Amino acid sequence: MTSGLSDEFKIACEIYKHNQANEPIWYSKLKDIMSTHMDANTVSMALNVLFDWGIIKAEYGGSESGKAAKLLYVSESAEPIIEELYRKYWSGK
Repeated sequence: MTSGLSDEFKIACEIYKHNQANEPIWYSKLKDIMSTHMDANTVSMALNVLFDWGIIKAEYGGSESGKAAKLLYVSESAEPIIEELYRKYWSGK
C-alpha cells in the first residue's frame, strides 16, 4: 500500500479510525492489523515516536475480550491534523 504517509502517520490514522468507531485498539491488535503494511518492530518504533510527539496517548481499559489493555487514542490537540490525513490518505484502506 502506498498512501504517501510515513509509518507514524499510518499508525496514527489507524488508531484514529478505531477511535472514531468507538472500537478499542491496543498494541497487539494494532500490530496484527498493520502486519500487511509493516513489521511489529516498525509498529513499536512508530508508536514511540507518536508518544514522543504527543500525537497519541494511552489509557488502561478493557479490550474486546474484557481483559485489561493499554488502549491507544489520538490526543485532542492532534486530532484535527490526523483527521485530515485520515480523510485524505487512509479512509479508503
